[in-house]
Amino acid sequence: MQLASEYRALRASLQRVEDDGAVFAAEAYDPAAVARARTVWTTRTQNEYRSTFVFSALASQVLAAGASVEASAVTLRMAQDELVHAERCADVSVALGAPRPVLPGAAGPAGIATHTKVSREECALRNVVYTTCITEMTAVAYLTLSLERARDRYLRNAIRAPLADETLHGRFGFLYLESWDAWLRARPEVRASLTRYLRFAFAVAERELSQAPKAFARTADDDALGDVDPGEMGEIYRNTMEHAVAPGLERFGLDAEAAYRTRTFAP
Repeated sequence: MQLASEYRALRASLQRVEDDGAVFAAEAYDPAAVARARTVWTTRTQNEYRSTFVFSALASQVLAAGASVEASAVTLRMAQDELVHAERCADVSVALGAPRPVLPGAAGPAGIATHTKVSREECALRNVVYTTCITEMTAVAYLTLSLERARDRYLRNAIRAPLADETLHGRFGFLYLESWDAWLRARPEVRASLTRYLRFAFAVAERELSQAPKAFARTADDDALGDVDPGEMGEIYRNTMEHAVAPGLERFGLDAEAAYRTRTFAP
């Protein structure tokens, strides 16, 4: 089918990590640990698929803001990445013994904030910062920890592939801000508005990314399969914001470190 061949050609052209041909050997691990890993990858399939909607909507906002062709194209590429990630995660789920996940799942498509009270330029800036600098940088830290723990060859390769893409996604927001730096420097009122937004954005992301720990005793096999307990996400998020994201955003005239310290849901 021509659509399938076109997609495979596109996917191959954007691939950063080659498949090393490893095969998952479930019999080498505790079945309970394999079952937990299976749940992680099945859930990740749905999350990556929903992220495709987020980045597709973000691309529309970036285009509407009058961003450069380069920034617009890379945003569209990130949406493509998320769709490929969903397919790869589904493949891993099957390799771990799950039926192939059905897309979209019960959660349905994800949306993105429209920020109707600010300009199109600021709307795009807000969502780029939240989606890439905050969320995707946290994903990079999460996947890096997962890769550090994983010893299974098949799963290490499965983790490395999205991590390579997420690294671009995490950097994109800072590159986008660089391309808008002169525009921002000329508009102190927009910088102040973005800083106020950051107080809310940091609070929302912390709530969304912090989860309760799993109710089971970790084993060496969980580590071998690259498990990161959801209960660790809060610390991963806070370390990423404090040591990477907030200081990085300061370079663009945003009072991001103070915004992080005073993060709040209050308007």
